[in-house]
Amino acid sequence: MSGLLGTVVDAAIGWLVQSILDSFFTERMEAWTREIGLAEDVEKLKFQMRYVQMVLAAAKGRSIDNMPLAQSLDDLRGLIYDSEDVMDELDYYRLEQQIIEGKGCSAPTGTNLEGSYVSSSTLSSVVKLVCSATSQITDWISHGRKRKREEEGLAHCNMLPLEIKDSISKRINVIVNLLCSNGNSVKGVLQLENLRTMATSSKSQNIARDHYMTTSVPIESKVYGRDAERDKIIDMLIKGGSSDLNVLPVVGSGGIGKTTLVRYVYHAKRIKDHFDLLIWVCVSTNFDVVGLTLQILDHEILQENIRNKRFLLVMDDMWEEKDRSGWIKLLAPLKSNKVKGCMVLATTRTKSVAKMIGTMDEITLSGLDEKEFWLFFKACAFRNDNREHHPSLQSIGKQIAKALKGFPLAAQSVGALLSTDVSYEHWTTVRDKWKSLQGYDDDILPILKLSYDYLPVYLQRCFSYCSLYPEDYGFDGKELVHAWISQNFVQCKDPTIRLEETGHEYLEKLVDLGFFQKDGSHYVMHDLMHVLAGMVSSNECATIDGLKSGAIRASVRHLSIIITDYDKDEHVSNSSEKFDKILQKVSWQKLRTLMVFGRRTIHLLGSLHTLCKEAKCLRLLRIHVPGGDISYINSLLNPCHLRYIMAYGVYQKPAFCQVLTRCYHLQVLNVGIFTGDRDVPTDMNNLVNLRHLIAHDKVHHAIYCVGKMTSLQELKFKVQNVGSFEIGQLQSMNELVSLGASQLENVKTKEEARVAMLTHKEYLETLSLSWENSSMSLQPEAECKEWQILPTHGMHSLRKLTLIRMLNLMELSVPSLVELILIGMPKLEKCTGSYGMELTSHLRVLTIKNCPQLNELTLFQSYSSFDAEQKSWFPSLSKLSIGQCPCILNNWQILPLSEMRALSELELMDLHVGRVSVPSLEKLRLSRKTARLQAALSSHLSNLSTLADVA
Repeated sequence: MSGLLGTVVDAAIGWLVQSILDSFFTERMEAWTREIGLAEDVEKLKFQMRYVQMVLAAAKGRSIDNMPLAQSLDDLRGLIYDSEDVMDELDYYRLEQQIIEGKGCSAPTGTNLEGSYVSSSTLSSVVKLVCSATSQITDWISHGRKRKREEEGLAHCNMLPLEIKDSISKRINVIVNLLCSNGNSVKGVLQLENLRTMATSSKSQNIARDHYMTTSVPIESKVYGRDAERDKIIDMLIKGGSSDLNVLPVVGSGGIGKTTLVRYVYHAKRIKDHFDLLIWVCVSTNFDVVGLTLQILDHEILQENIRNKRFLLVMDDMWEEKDRSGWIKLLAPLKSNKVKGCMVLATTRTKSVAKMIGTMDEITLSGLDEKEFWLFFKACAFRNDNREHHPSLQSIGKQIAKALKGFPLAAQSVGALLSTDVSYEHWTTVRDKWKSLQGYDDDILPILKLSYDYLPVYLQRCFSYCSLYPEDYGFDGKELVHAWISQNFVQCKDPTIRLEETGHEYLEKLVDLGFFQKDGSHYVMHDLMHVLAGMVSSNECATIDGLKSGAIRASVRHLSIIITDYDKDEHVSNSSEKFDKILQKVSWQKLRTLMVFGRRTIHLLGSLHTLCKEAKCLRLLRIHVPGGDISYINSLLNPCHLRYIMAYGVYQKPAFCQVLTRCYHLQVLNVGIFTGDRDVPTDMNNLVNLRHLIAHDKVHHAIYCVGKMTSLQELKFKVQNVGSFEIGQLQSMNELVSLGASQLENVKTKEEARVAMLTHKEYLETLSLSWENSSMSLQPEAECKEWQILPTHGMHSLRKLTLIRMLNLMELSVPSLVELILIGMPKLEKCTGSYGMELTSHLRVLTIKNCPQLNELTLFQSYSSFDAEQKSWFPSLSKLSIGQCPCILNNWQILPLSEMRALSELELMDLHVGRVSVPSLEKLRLSRKTARLQAALSSHLSNLSTLADVA
């Protein structure tokens, strides 16, 4: 059965069409296709995609009630992907031509130099296009069209091989014909006459949502495990009232029990005794100020004079955070109340809503604890059955309950399913298949699915793509965003914002909405959310988990293979043959993603070598071959479409690298930081769209003419006095976010240094500059004379600055930083910057060593400008290291460390100060000359874990 059946016309198809139109049908592409004689074919494809876009726009929100329509939409989606593939291939040849001709290219088609996408036409202009394009079709059919194409072909046949051009032309025409017939099919089934607007469908959608409206009427016979939260909320509502109207938000994931808890509070005796009026409003996603106000005023209890009543207003299921002014308007009439202690209690799934509306600290709701959840689960599963204490059923039930992670709605849905047949066989089946059974008419997944349905399409695609990763996977935020970008899920029209920044905003939004959770430096997805991701992505994403065999749809474009468990089962007989049979089920021709999780990929090499020859549309390849010979990967890589390669544990061979140099669309190359005898080819700089190179520093250092790779955002650059490795290579690399430049002693003149144009790197956040760390003293005539003064005022994004052995640097100005490291600069006298909190508030790491002439440091001198109201100096500083800087604190009798309240690591070397006051530390390092201060410090070292006393 089609994955679309029983839903509504998929907005993702229309979004996909628009993204392709924005990315590929640009003036640049139109000009190039005119040169090579394919302009008319491309224009036909553009026209047909516009037509499909209008059909989908008019059909959006319509219910899909029959298989033919669902199948037509599935086919249409596939054709849109085919359109993207052929245009991407055409763009590849455009890039190849520019690279061969030596022009280079710093941005992919469809973007400006900063990577933002060209905006599309409006719907009204599309209608005009349809009218004009109708007459164009007649012209295309005429003999003049054939003659014109022949003339163009003769003029430009050398620009694109004839066989390639003919192949692309034929593919475009096949796609155009199929788009036309499928578009008409969809239009006919839906009976879309004159491309009617979607007003009716919007109404039907809103009516469907009413099924989930909440009520204040108790529907639970008993509430489990929420007494502590209930009492805390009641106390806050009763004791936290003031003359103004206060708002207490309750935040939690969908299905965690927010509404149940708030109902529990709402009907508590203490609440009824304290408040004169109790009002319950279900907000859901429709934040309409007028409508909600009418809902509130319609309550019969408000027929009395609200100004003389202390009221509690419950606003359940708040979503909208875009318009704070609407929220203020909603509360305005309620604030006219003259009675103190009126309260609003609001539930929401998003922390951003809680932040917007809350005047009190939010209550964050988690799953029930294991004991209470088991009691609740038993009540749901056994009902009144007398087999509650059956040991086998108890054991199975506890296994299932543990997997539900304390979600009350999950207990209700799975428990209800178990209660239909309280038998060992049935419960065993549910235990083994409970995840797949969530797709039935239960509670938890439909509610989670409802949350998903309200996501914007771009967030839906980002979330559903994550079904490819194993359960309980710890996502690295940067890697995940890079993967999304490789699939064109991340789009930004603002030329000043990098795609990576936009992608990170997507991820944080998904965290805010409860689809991800932040776990330290990583992100995790709840098991139920992983199930949801698999459910909504089943048309396009599939996972082969070990030797488990399941149906893989022909429409699948993204595949992951998880062999983690298989790693442990080396004794399994004929395992390679079993894998071969499973992999044979995959339709490889149009696969865009291939991820392999597990370190024993060697067992799959034979199968992948054979089958992946068919995978010519790959955008992302993730594979691990520890120490293996991966020359076979030549047959895996069709360089045309690849955007992202992650190949950990790989000892690359020159042949592998040579293939990479033809991946002109490649954005991310991650080969880990392990080094070996790597031969970096001279034409590595062909990767003009490479944004991230995760590799050993030696790889960075060896890239010939790296300055052509103007999309790179991280670079470790070693200045050399040989061609193509001079400092001038940095001149046009204005997308750099992190730069480490070493061997700067090889820069001989000011003119050479200026060519690097460091102050023009507006995105630069981390900068490290250093001379070669060598004990050999340089002769005066060999010293670089530049950077006696280093201004950083033009680097607006700079957050981390490291300067090591800049032997002639005399003056430095710094902006507000997170990290500042100055080491081994014998002539540095001044380190200046703006005064006060602007300069010091964000600084977390400060290291100043071996700077004997440094006597002017704004960071410390700014202390005297702090007024009496300033509570903390360097409030974020966690690590401070000062040594061999005799002039830096000449005027300081007391170093005000006690005001550095975040300080956890302190290193003081040869500081001639009388008294030092130190807060609680975790690490302290003192030289022998400074060790006499230790006695003065002893009363402040209760948390100290490391104390070093060095010579």
